[in-house]
Amino acid sequence: MRLRSYYVISFASGGKLILSEDASMERFDPSPHIRNSHKITDIFGYWPSFHDAEIQKLCLTVADGEPWVVGSVSPAMEMTVHVFEMTKDVTSDGFFVLTKHTLVRIRFENVEGLQLSNFSFQNPVFDFAFGIEPMSYPHGGGPLDGPPPNVLLVDIHSSVGLSGKFKCQSAEVVSAELCDGYGGPISPVT
Repeated sequence: MRLRSYYVISFASGGKLILSEDASMERFDPSPHIRNSHKITDIFGYWPSFHDAEIQKLCLTVADGEPWVVGSVSPAMEMTVHVFEMTKDVTSDGFFVLTKHTLVRIRFENVEGLQLSNFSFQNPVFDFAFGIEPMSYPHGGGPLDGPPPNVLLVDIHSSVGLSGKFKCQSAEVVSAELCDGYGGPISPVT
């Protein structure tokens, strides 16, 4: 699936910084691997990069029992993220016009190899990079019904604040609701 064009920053060529818009470059689209991803793609029309999105809440839990037991989702991590679309239009003050402000709750299940750092009072990310790889079993074995399922790789590239990476067996968009420009709920008009 071809996604929207985006800027590529490369430190290749002896550490020389190259900034270019590359409309032909393919990004991995994680939406087929995330339950209820349509809650996001219905709003944006595509899976966003989460560039400049701000992580507002992060919750880790082992609530439902033993990890990796069939039916268990433990350990799990849930994030609330303020996501928006940056347009090419500019305000009279010289800022890009931001649209489609959305508060997204996404839950990652059977999390492993979790590395998080620098959670702060403000946590904008450069982007979320996703990938997949076959699940490995630390003690051998595996399912009797063929190859193991894939795991989702998630890398949180930080602008300021929280950064990290982890693997998870599954993910779900719990909710995606329109919000104001600061990530707050939109009050119904009365």
